[in-house]
Amino acid sequence: MKVIKLINKVPFKKRRPLFTLYFILYTFYSFAQDIHFSQFNNSPLNLNPGLTGAFVGDVRLNANQRTQWRSVTTPYSTFGFAADFNTIYNTPFNAGLGFYQDKAGDSEFSTLQITPSFSYTLFLGDSSQTITAGIQPAYTQRRINYNNLQFDNQFNGLYYDASLGNNENFSNNGRDYLNIHSGISWNYNIDIRKQVAAGFAIHNLVTPKQSFFNDDNIQLHKRYTFHTNGLFRVSNKIDALPSISFMTQHQFKEIIFGGSGKYHLNKGDYKAVYLGIWYRNKDATYFTAELDYRNFHFGVSYDLNLSSLKVASHNRGGFEFSVIYIFEKYRPIIKRYKACPNFI
Repeated sequence: MKVIKLINKVPFKKRRPLFTLYFILYTFYSFAQDIHFSQFNNSPLNLNPGLTGAFVGDVRLNANQRTQWRSVTTPYSTFGFAADFNTIYNTPFNAGLGFYQDKAGDSEFSTLQITPSFSYTLFLGDSSQTITAGIQPAYTQRRINYNNLQFDNQFNGLYYDASLGNNENFSNNGRDYLNIHSGISWNYNIDIRKQVAAGFAIHNLVTPKQSFFNDDNIQLHKRYTFHTNGLFRVSNKIDALPSISFMTQHQFKEIIFGGSGKYHLNKGDYKAVYLGIWYRNKDATYFTAELDYRNFHFGVSYDLNLSSLKVASHNRGGFEFSVIYIFEKYRPIIKRYKACPNFI
């Protein structure tokens, strides 16, 4: 907050480079450098490997896109795509694959993650309860473009001169590393339109080295995630869907809580609409609108920034979009008995 106040004392034309530098540092040293989405329930494989295959259907396709900080600097953009398969060959085994790409700021600091997932589902009692345990190997590639950055050595005394060398010695512009995540989830279908679920995940089990300068002391700390959600019937047309996510990594913590109201349309292909409000501690509040159409689920959300960065962002956060499609194989209904026509 003190940094923002100091920046505000600088003439307006000179603020943008300082804001850009501040946001770059904020990205490097904050929990937000991990790829994550506000609509965490609509990005299940990124939230918890134990959610691989934890859905009703055969194949689930999932896409997410997020843009933020457009009002302050070069927009940060995050994209994710994942697919997972349920009960492969009628076994309790599930599998999935995710691709996630994040690009931040003028330096085009990018993170690419490729994450195959494998899980096993245990059915309890009458199968109304399931426990799914998953593991997720991961390959991560991080890159930065130093050519787009401006340095003090390129100031000739009167103005910035891009032809001047920056006199900096960067050992490399990226790093690749392998990682592994694991998790478990529990789901209980209590009744029609009455359901509870919870999960726990540990990311970065091998705490890989991530420094661009070969500093072995800079490692990616383990991240612990706990999440729970429910579905409860309120009336003939309305359901309540509360949800909580808690993440902790090293000295950083993130708590998201809120929920949506679901209104059943029952109008042909249009199944239901959702409206929700959420709060992320010391950072933002955001609103969601979602729609069930055939086998598709569409979601859109917008963040209102409430952190110390609101002085620069003017409370503007970013838009996020999600699409989920669940494919179900056609299974013919086999009738044991055939009724005779009543005219016989």
